[in-house]
Amino acid sequence: MNSIIPSRKKRLTLLITLGLWSFLLQAQEIAPAYRSKIIDVGEIKIEYYDHGGSGPLFIEIQDFHNYYEGPNYDPNSPGFSFLEELTQGFHVVAPMRRGYGKSTETKWGMDVATLGKDLLLFLDALGVEKAFFYGRFPGSQELTWIAEHHPDRVHGLIYFNNPIVLVHCSDLEVIEFFENISVFTPDFEKEKLKRIMGSRAMYRPDFLTDKNLRIGVPALRFINPEFEKTNFNLAMFEEEMQTMSEEDWKGTRDEEQLYLKELLIDTVRYERLHKKLKACNLSEEIEEGMKRAFGENLTTRYEQEFPQKLESEEAFREYMLWQAKYILDFKSQVMK
Repeated sequence: MNSIIPSRKKRLTLLITLGLWSFLLQAQEIAPAYRSKIIDVGEIKIEYYDHGGSGPLFIEIQDFHNYYEGPNYDPNSPGFSFLEELTQGFHVVAPMRRGYGKSTETKWGMDVATLGKDLLLFLDALGVEKAFFYGRFPGSQELTWIAEHHPDRVHGLIYFNNPIVLVHCSDLEVIEFFENISVFTPDFEKEKLKRIMGSRAMYRPDFLTDKNLRIGVPALRFINPEFEKTNFNLAMFEEEMQTMSEEDWKGTRDEEQLYLKELLIDTVRYERLHKKLKACNLSEEIEEGMKRAFGENLTTRYEQEFPQKLESEEAFREYMLWQAKYILDFKSQVMK
């Protein structure tokens, strides 16, 4: 009996070995499968994350955050799993906007048109004529600008919900609400966020005013109400305002929190603003404009096709992989 029981020294060695293997396995799970690179596009330098893969270039247009560093970084996130899945059919890259990551910091040029041009210069610097573009939330703005102004650089477009418009009308109370609600994100200090958000606040797709505009490139669209922010102000008012008024921002958002708290207890102002936000809602016009501008080039997949609610990170991961499947099919149709 005693001969098959390991000595204390052997048991300790075994535990250390098992612990080392466990650490290595965990390290493999979280080791990033991408590389940070810097490319000079002329006026600025752009940092981009190269996930590898082969096939046509797939550009994930950045949303409000930099998920590769800072408070939002998580190498095991569903978003990274999604991009890794897409390397089966694409060369996947994620460029950082000016002012994000190691991209050149500028005090200007955060408007949609300039950022769209940055992406075209990024393509030029890579020596790529056309790419597939994927955008959600504000990324859908650059996505649409490129489609409307430079369709010759597009293989295909992938929208995660319709193009977002941050401020839907010029009413002073609506603008005041946007100015206060738009600075609640941990990525940057308040003044930089104001510059970033304010620069793109009044962006509108051209197809809203030019009813004859047609966009002759293939587009795939995923519509999921759980992530619907076409009317950013209204969504923040109905879903996020209470939480933001209670969060501790360590003295960095005191004025904005006071504004939100006073708004919440002033029922007259609250109801009046809510009515204004709903009255100047352009969501229906944007939906109609997408269908009109893209016509038969637009394919839409609705959230009802996905079999479960996105109530956990794992469910969201499965949803993003479900998106990836249709994106890979979309690419096959476009490139055949």
